[in-house]
Amino acid sequence: MDHSKDLVTVVIPTFNRSELLRRAVESCIKQNYRELEIIIVDDASCDNTQEVVNSFGDPRIRYIRHERNSGLSAARNTGIRNANGEFIAFLDDDDEWLPSKIESQIKIFKQEYEKIGLVFTNAYEEETKKNFFPDNMPSGIYYDPHNDKFFPLRKVFCVPSTWLLPAKVIKDVGDFDVNISVCQDMDYLARVGYKYPLYFLNEILAKYHYSAEQIHRNIFNAIRDKEVFIRKHHEFLKKDKIYFSRYYRIMGKMLLSSDKKKARQYLFKALLLRPLDTSIISKIIKTF
Repeated sequence: MDHSKDLVTVVIPTFNRSELLRRAVESCIKQNYRELEIIIVDDASCDNTQEVVNSFGDPRIRYIRHERNSGLSAARNTGIRNANGEFIAFLDDDDEWLPSKIESQIKIFKQEYEKIGLVFTNAYEEETKKNFFPDNMPSGIYYDPHNDKFFPLRKVFCVPSTWLLPAKVIKDVGDFDVNISVCQDMDYLARVGYKYPLYFLNEILAKYHYSAEQIHRNIFNAIRDKEVFIRKHHEFLKKDKIYFSRYYRIMGKMLLSSDKKKARQYLFKALLLRPLDTSIISKIIKTF
């Protein structure tokens, strides 16, 4: 099937980051693939976001404003509901794409359309000056729900700014969960993986930036969301003790400096799943 002329909707949620938004939108406009619809969802900003959007004068750009701040998931959902494209891509307002990003992903769908539900790419992390994934990691289907028995996120996790999905897949999977704020992208990727193969394209086609909000985000809100994630995905998580243990271990590590008792509880749960993992025991010792 030829997808070279299919419309791709780019959904950019934003809130009070007009100068960062400018960089993100410019990277969309510079895409080699020209069949784009760029939907910018302003989640009730009080800065000059609309002025920045209007300054581009590109007819492919659509601006939608929330009257009340509703969060990242709700903003993405608004973009999805207003999308006209056969494919949908997400770009966070503090990230950016390289010019061949969409073009390269469309080529994969042209070759593998009936087999895959999402294509994600490698990315360069500006703050660490490192790539997300190793150069020698092969491109191809890295998770197939029909063959793989482990949890979809065990091998790798990729940020939404690297994704491209057919609109029909998004319609099947549904909305982003508005009850999860910190790990809503993990939740969505897992839900896609339950139904569709996930394809990795090892090309650096996005630049990822940590924002101040990400660095200083309330750790207890993050833990709360991770608990919601566990409850929601428990039936799948319990089938993969390696990943489930790793998830609890991460939660325990996050709390080591602020709530040692709670950290110990999570680390013991991790140890029960992998009782021979001595690295968990060393972390438990630190909680006393």
